[in-house]
Amino acid sequence: MSSFFGLTLPDGAEVRLRAGAPVLALDGLPGAQGCEPGRQVKLLDVHGDLVACGIADPENGVIQILSLEAMRGFDASFFAERLTRSLGLRRALGFTGDLSAYRLVNAEGDELPGFSVDRFGEYAVVCAPSRPLLPYARLLAEATLAAPAPLGEPRLRGAVIKVRGKDPQDRSHKDEVMGTAPPEKYVVHELGAPYEVHLLGSLNVGLFPDMREQRRHIGRFVTGRRVLNTFAYTGALSVAAARAGADAVTSVDLSSGVLSWARENFRLSGFAASDGRFRFEVSDVKRFMQREVERGNLYDTILLDPPTVSAARASQWSMKRDYPQLLALATKLLPPSGGILWVSANTRRGPSVLRHIEDGIRLSGRHGAVLEIGGLPPDFPTPPGWPESRYLEICQVFVASG
Repeated sequence: MSSFFGLTLPDGAEVRLRAGAPVLALDGLPGAQGCEPGRQVKLLDVHGDLVACGIADPENGVIQILSLEAMRGFDASFFAERLTRSLGLRRALGFTGDLSAYRLVNAEGDELPGFSVDRFGEYAVVCAPSRPLLPYARLLAEATLAAPAPLGEPRLRGAVIKVRGKDPQDRSHKDEVMGTAPPEKYVVHELGAPYEVHLLGSLNVGLFPDMREQRRHIGRFVTGRRVLNTFAYTGALSVAAARAGADAVTSVDLSSGVLSWARENFRLSGFAASDGRFRFEVSDVKRFMQREVERGNLYDTILLDPPTVSAARASQWSMKRDYPQLLALATKLLPPSGGILWVSANTRRGPSVLRHIEDGIRLSGRHGAVLEIGGLPPDFPTPPGWPESRYLEICQVFVASG
């Protein structure tokens, strides 16, 4: 690793960093243009005293702040120490044994802003915030593989290193593998349920650990009910609903490929392909809902977990722009006596989930009552003073005729 590059902070920046901001914008930072991507940086106040140390990440327009103390360098021992601390927290919280899919390192919540590590059985997926920071992700992967396995868990066999860049459509970086490469298709277990994951290729491997607690407690909203899961992806929520005793589950997604994956997840849980209670519909969600309204079909619980944006030709979508109208349409598929909307939102790029719900219910002309609001699980810790980290909001609302 290279030596530190010194930069003097402008007015106001020192206060934000000392208050715990995990990133500092490069725009407007004097001298930043001479700092190459991936360079280790010392940030100084006007008196020349150290305020923070970090890594330049121009692709994301920031310096990732890794320490408020003087450092000799962000080397292997630094990442090993940070990983040991994060592992200690997960073990204290009981993330061991039959729970084989969870987050080991959650960016700034574990004092490693920009970086993440997820465990999927015998493999880890390590993400760097940009390509110039890959050398540091490799150090984090090495530390992850070298860490002793907790009681009840197998030792990790390999780590897949990915880049989570500013452009989610950028696929130019090919995965790097340390240790043994995972198979193309791999099965992990969560709360007793098996799920197929694909650890090589896409950033999204087929199972989102940040939704685990929602799958754990979904039964109260689906047991004995007719369930519609929109934007179903690989069907993890659908499987959780079926396992919790839903009367029927319909999974809708624009991609036939991910719905085939969802069928496999149902099969892994012992549900026969011939079981008529479970439907898989390849369709744009809005068009499917409109057809169901025309057919007079109703659902007791509707799950809405859409992407923030989608540029698919058959389904242009923006959560910020389109969500209230979609929520209003969904209410038409609930019984007049009342039903449940299960609604998620990524607040990092748009309004809060309650704002979406408020606007959608108002458009529908019906009455809504919030039942529960949730967010990230405990293996996704976040700094108290940095609400941007708490990106996930999930709300269950009871909707009936006014």
